[in-house]
Amino acid sequence: PRGLRPSPAPPLIDKKVVDGISRGRGEAVEGIDPFDAWRRDPRGAVVKALERHDEKAPKPVPDYIVSSGLAVVYGFVAINGLAFVAVISVYGTFLPPEAIWPTYAATIIGMMVNMGLFESVKCVVIACLAMVNDETERRQRDLHAKEMRMRLKKQRLEQKTRRLVIPSLFR
Repeated sequence: PRGLRPSPAPPLIDKKVVDGISRGRGEAVEGIDPFDAWRRDPRGAVVKALERHDEKAPKPVPDYIVSSGLAVVYGFVAINGLAFVAVISVYGTFLPPEAIWPTYAATIIGMMVNMGLFESVKCVVIACLAMVNDETERRQRDLHAKEMRMRLKKQRLEQKTRRLVIPSLFR
């Protein structure tokens, strides 16, 4: 009968690609394209996700806004620099001699705290962010490899059931 025809098989997912993804964990492996399985996706999930991403992407900022913003920032920094130089020149020339060495000491201690403590904290924060980013990427690769393995398992199961169901229809 015509109504009992089996549905066409979805495109096959290559076992080598899935194994390459799970083994390589995102590293480039010669001759294996880690995105090949995604390109063969029958529903085009990746293409749809990219289309949704492109729809949500913001419009770029016009060049005149970027250049005027930079000009405002440079102007602000220049005005602050001139103001600080003016304050140091006006009040620094009238400092009594016993206040000069404590000023030097405060400047040196301030530089050490700024360059030592704050820069160290900044480096630690950047290192933590890099570690979190690497961990997130690793988890995403693991989830992707697991999903590919599950698809391959589902595909094999469908092939087995087709082999078992189709001959029983013709008896």
